[in-house]
Amino acid sequence: MTTTVERRPPSGPAAAGPTLGELIGAFRPAGPPDAETRERRQRLADFVREIEPRVHRAPAGDREAVRALLGWDDAALHRFVDSPMVVHSSTHVSMNAFAPMVAFPWFCLRLLTRATGDANGGGGTHLRTQLTHNNLSDNRWKPHVWWRLDRRGRLARTPLFSGQPKYRHQVLMALDVPDVPGDDLAPTDAHALRLARHATTFAYFAMMYRMGLERAAGLHVADGTVEIPVDVMNAFSLREDAFPRWHRALYGQGFHLRRIGADRRLHPLSAGEAAALGPGDPLRPLTTLICPNHVNVGHAHRMGISAAIGADRMASYEEEMTGVLGRFLAELGESHTPPQFLGVAGLDLDRLLPLPERLEAELAAEGGRPSLPLYAAVHGERLVPSLDVALDHPTGALASIVTRHVPAPAARP
Repeated sequence: MTTTVERRPPSGPAAAGPTLGELIGAFRPAGPPDAETRERRQRLADFVREIEPRVHRAPAGDREAVRALLGWDDAALHRFVDSPMVVHSSTHVSMNAFAPMVAFPWFCLRLLTRATGDANGGGGTHLRTQLTHNNLSDNRWKPHVWWRLDRRGRLARTPLFSGQPKYRHQVLMALDVPDVPGDDLAPTDAHALRLARHATTFAYFAMMYRMGLERAAGLHVADGTVEIPVDVMNAFSLREDAFPRWHRALYGQGFHLRRIGADRRLHPLSAGEAAALGPGDPLRPLTTLICPNHVNVGHAHRMGISAAIGADRMASYEEEMTGVLGRFLAELGESHTPPQFLGVAGLDLDRLLPLPERLEAELAAEGGRPSLPLYAAVHGERLVPSLDVALDHPTGALASIVTRHVPAPAARP
């Protein structure tokens, strides 16, 4: 692995076609939301404020800082309600984030700034609905262990939960906030963990920690990201007045709801079991019923998103999911306009965000992979400019990209 960033554009066949920046710039805002969508966004913003104690218990002195961290402050929520361009991502919660998912907020940031031609995102919003009911066997994110640097800049591998088989399928929103070290942290981690410690569950703790790292690195417009985890989106959609309609549509389309059991695992429910349980208490995460994966993405589609981003797996099933959501939302009596889609199957972070050779060697010896806490600690505020190098390279030179429903980039003179 190299420890320098290659900034020269490649030559030969790989250099043909539009640059990554031109491809991203071809995405277009959907425009101001219609009355129905705006009203739904407003209800979601109001709901977020109602259920704050579900997610964090910050004292008065930290409450506004936590709201600004999550995009739950007045400025961010007002911007979201009226945003002409909402970009959606839905990654898994973890203390780690590996390539290419580690760069998803950067792609969302550049979708907003390039599509609007405005460094502040043109009033657009990144709506992130992180998955909080993933479990300890989630191999793409390895949430049971935390790869980081200590205060001396050395690699540290911190086990958070047992990897024994009987624990592997416990969902993260059913786990308590772990007792992580407080005196042996890289400065970036110490900063990110200060507010994250106010979280009520491990899932929210990891969500807030990640946002702390990303905001410090400049991966989000100040008021341009709203963090609403998937379980909260479910609690919003399945509220008391809407539950019968959603229950009928889900089971009528052959889907099922799921719940967390006493074993901290997710279990499918029959139609009768789900009806008997009802929507649950919105302030208690463990009572929230969880929709199937395609429908979980649909919660965001109901907010009138302009573009969505996913990794290789979503790129393979996005077209199928769009059809499923169209039929499901029609069953609910709602219209559906599929968003533009950006699939990121790969990104060459070894060239864009190289880590020191010593650290790479230590990772290899420990069987680890470069993760967001390492990139944030090593690159800090240089992280975004380093990723921006990819914008001037031909698509495919540093990234493997799939797009759908997007106009062709304008031809270069």
